[in-house]
Amino acid sequence: MSKEYFDPSQVENTTQEDGTEESSAQEQALTPEEVLLNQLEQAQVQLEELHQKAEEHQQNYLRALADLENYRRRARKEKEDILKYASVPLVESLLPVLDNFERALDAADGNQDVKVLQEGIEMVYRQFLQALSKSGLTLIEAVGKPFNPHEHNAVMQVEMDEVEPGTIVEELQSGYKFSDRIIRPSMVKVSQ
Repeated sequence: MSKEYFDPSQVENTTQEDGTEESSAQEQALTPEEVLLNQLEQAQVQLEELHQKAEEHQQNYLRALADLENYRRRARKEKEDILKYASVPLVESLLPVLDNFERALDAADGNQDVKVLQEGIEMVYRQFLQALSKSGLTLIEAVGKPFNPHEHNAVMQVEMDEVEPGTIVEELQSGYKFSDRIIRPSMVKVSQ
């Protein structure tokens, strides 16, 4: 095994080299004013970066705030719609009852033997329709009105000279609205 020996000349050389580097670093050293100016420039750059980040965060915050407000508005509208239209299925299930009352009234019309029955059915029909009207149900007017595809369903067309084309001449089945929503269009006969 070889032994390494300490060589003092190497230590001196290192010290001399380090000393030269230190002196050259001192020669290149900046004045205190220049150091302060460099630090000030760096601080200004950092400050500008922080301002940009703060602006980004502010914009993100404002977007998030707007999103939250839009969400609240949508949730409030959905809740109102749920409350407003909650009884639509009930009303829709009662429409066939109304239809049968109308058919019974039409069948009894003109028959003197059942005049009392007809008056009773008319009373029940009006009362039933009035109760549904209080819940928001309204009858869609049809006969004599211009055909509206949003409210009426044309199942027949007839030629008539007495009325303008596109006018409803007969209602085959009543249509109904609940609040502002059409839950069943009227089935109608329209003139050509």
